[in-house]
Amino acid sequence: MGTLSRICRYISRNWPLFLVSVICMLVSTVVSVQIPLLTRAAIDEVIIPLAEGQLDIELGKAMLFVLLLEIVGFTAVVGLFSFFQRYANTYFSQKLVYDIRNDVFASLQGQSFAFYDKTHTGQLLSKVTTDMDRIRRFLGFHLAFLIRFTVLVAATLYTMFTINTMLTLFLLPIMPCIFATFYSFGKKIRPLFTQMRQQYGSLTSDLHEAISGIRVVRAFAREDFEKEKFASQNDKYFQTTLASAKIRGFYIPFVGFLIGLGTIIIFWYGGFEVIMGRLTIGSLVAFNAYLAMLVMPMRFFGMFISGFHRTMAAGDRIFEVMDAETEIKEKPNALAMPKLKGHVKFENVSFSYEKDTPILKHITFEAKPGENIALLGATGSGKSTIIRLIPRFYDVSSGKITVDGYDIRDVKLKSLRKQIGIVAQETFLFSMTIKENMIYGKPEAKTDEIIEAAKAARAHQFISALPRGYDSKVGERGVTLSGGQRQRIAIARALLMNPRILILDDSTSSVDVETEYEIQKALQVLLKNRTAFVITQRVSTIRNADKIIVLEEGEIAEEGTHETLMAKKGTYYQIYQTLYETQKPIVDDVPEHAPSKQEETKQ
Repeated sequence: MGTLSRICRYISRNWPLFLVSVICMLVSTVVSVQIPLLTRAAIDEVIIPLAEGQLDIELGKAMLFVLLLEIVGFTAVVGLFSFFQRYANTYFSQKLVYDIRNDVFASLQGQSFAFYDKTHTGQLLSKVTTDMDRIRRFLGFHLAFLIRFTVLVAATLYTMFTINTMLTLFLLPIMPCIFATFYSFGKKIRPLFTQMRQQYGSLTSDLHEAISGIRVVRAFAREDFEKEKFASQNDKYFQTTLASAKIRGFYIPFVGFLIGLGTIIIFWYGGFEVIMGRLTIGSLVAFNAYLAMLVMPMRFFGMFISGFHRTMAAGDRIFEVMDAETEIKEKPNALAMPKLKGHVKFENVSFSYEKDTPILKHITFEAKPGENIALLGATGSGKSTIIRLIPRFYDVSSGKITVDGYDIRDVKLKSLRKQIGIVAQETFLFSMTIKENMIYGKPEAKTDEIIEAAKAARAHQFISALPRGYDSKVGERGVTLSGGQRQRIAIARALLMNPRILILDDSTSSVDVETEYEIQKALQVLLKNRTAFVITQRVSTIRNADKIIVLEEGEIAEEGTHETLMAKKGTYYQIYQTLYETQKPIVDDVPEHAPSKQEETKQ
């Protein structure tokens, strides 16, 4: 479906408002066309007869007064209906864009992670803001202008034909020339507008990235590099804007020249007709007034063509987002996941973000309910990919993942994800209060539950010390809190959901060892009867796990408990020794960790 037809479909949703706007516009336009006829009557029937002594002065004054009252009345009607038309049209355009904006946002919420992996944030922001405003302006001004232009031209030409057919026919050849000029103008300007929108999106993306990463920029003293990068994008946008200005600079004045020819024709042929007595002075004045009425829409028709092409370019970009197919789809007969026990199985799972570039190869392992699984390996070994596959953020390329015997591709996404608690490596907090961030996954949570989760995550103490406690506002991306504080709130947010499966992606990387120990102490209790997947480089966390999976280049190199893997003296032994030597000065100062489940069993 084309962009224009898609926009028309949204127009049809709000047709009553559009109809009111059109009716008001028709009334104001038709009435405005009558005003020059009243002017003609005033000149031909009152002013000239009075000047020539053919009309009684008192009668002439009365007639002129009545005509002036009619002109004032008609003008007032035009103004009144124009007001209603503008209000209704603004309401209509805002409501239509409101609907499109909601649909775009809903589409963005439904997209898979793969979509955001390939799309720049700046481009998306540009589409949802600037491009959306472009459509609003077109519907609120340009479309209304087109309708008014069509009605005005039809009514004006009809009236002009009734005044003098030959004079009107002399003017008609200019019309196709004007339209041909604007058609050529639109054909050349649209590609430039599309290019400008793309470049503006890139400019916005660079700006967003530079602001978001300002700490990194300052830390590496790369301000000059960022300035040059931004200036390069800015220059491209500037040059494209100049190219479009050159096109407008040629075509718009040329149209003005064609309209000027019309004025010359009126005074040349119309003046001759007046001299010959075949046309009254009042009719010539009215005719010139009608041409003036056509001049404005003719001049603005270029703006409509420009606005139309800008809007189509913006619409293409917006509907591109709406039409993007999510890679993660629910089956029509997807089942609602019952309450989880937490039995997770990977059966010969392979995965790649891009074809011919495998990230995971033939991964097979089992996590029984309540087990704590530690994932270990070098950067790029596939640890994070494994935990992203469990909530089905991505679909496996081959093999399958089951939870409690259900293939996760056969169940409803929300019913699965609502029972999985996730604390990501990059902690994200919304610009809301601490309480609102904590209850994000469970809005109905009670105060006692919130405090309990915060205490479990060792966050209650520092939250209570804040001036407004749990009602304290968190700055953008949590910048008003330390890294450790943000992570503890994120952990509390996950725990508050009481998930059957818990995913901790290096979730204690930003806390000191003492704080980590406190968190681990609480997790020993909270992880009971839950399946946990933990990615970490912390020695204390690794050796406490029920099962350790060591990954190398997307494959399982070793699997087992800390004791069995240490006895093998293989890959895990080497990794552990390296980590232990690095962390030994601090680890030795931390109280002995709580016994693992194997140790409890042995005891």
